[in-house]
Amino acid sequence: MEGTIRVRRKNAFRKTNEMKVTKNWQKWTFAVSLIGLFIAQWSCAPDPGEALNDRKRRENEEEIKAYIAKNNLNAVKDDVTGVYIVKTKSVPTGQTPVEGDEMRYYFVQQRLDGLVVDSSETAAKIPGIVTIGAPTQGKITARLYNGLQLLKEGEEAIILAPYDPTDNKSGNLLLPAYTPVRYDIKVVSVRTEEEQIQDYLVAKGLTAAEKTTSGLRFLLTQAYPDSALVKVGQTAKIKYKGTLLNGNQFDANSTGADFSVGTGAVIAAWDEALVKMREGEKATIVLPSAIGYGTAGKSPIPPYAPLAFDIEIVSAN
Repeated sequence: MEGTIRVRRKNAFRKTNEMKVTKNWQKWTFAVSLIGLFIAQWSCAPDPGEALNDRKRRENEEEIKAYIAKNNLNAVKDDVTGVYIVKTKSVPTGQTPVEGDEMRYYFVQQRLDGLVVDSSETAAKIPGIVTIGAPTQGKITARLYNGLQLLKEGEEAIILAPYDPTDNKSGNLLLPAYTPVRYDIKVVSVRTEEEQIQDYLVAKGLTAAEKTTSGLRFLLTQAYPDSALVKVGQTAKIKYKGTLLNGNQFDANSTGADFSVGTGAVIAAWDEALVKMREGEKATIVLPSAIGYGTAGKSPIPPYAPLAFDIEIVSAN
């Protein structure tokens, strides 16, 4: 009996050890599996040293390249802006935009999955407007602005653009943050300041205006030849109205305000125009930004803006 008990105890002990070994093996195998899974995930994870913006930009590039391949597009990457362009209508003789030029255009913005998120009022024939060198004045995104500069007057193109750090990265329901986009663009016109002024003079019937060496257009609309000429150093009381060439009024005084003449107290165009006038006279002047508010502008006058003024000299002394 005692021998039988010892055998049973020995068998029980052996089974217990075998169970412990089995459980330890299972634990070890599970641990190894976890380590393997971690290593696999880590190898596929983004480089922790890569900045978020750089990683998103790289991912956008991959999405755009896949989109180009899928749609068999003959796209060319612009190395300066990083956008991809597919010209669907080329106009080699079209006017190339340079700083200070006004561009009018139509556009449709969509995600790469085809969802349209924004567009100009194409159906109503109201183009978007931007001045090169002053994109914020047109409330235009950096990606659209970069694409426009790659086109000439009359050209049409598809622009594929990764996110731009100067755009709003917060995103929205239609266009989440860091989303690549497609723009379909048609450039209606590219006009220099001089061309804008010429168009305005024709439209307003002011083609008889004198053009001075500074680019000022001066047209006397009410003459008093017997009155005294305004002189440098005098203080002139002036009634005036100032507008952008699109007709938007930015300033006016109908009762008369005092200005020092020829001392730099007013814009250069005024200093030039006032000494060409006499008390009681009226004139219309149209001027380039170089003798107005220049490349910086002055709110609400945008940069590079040609302007028009109606001026009346009430008195000068």
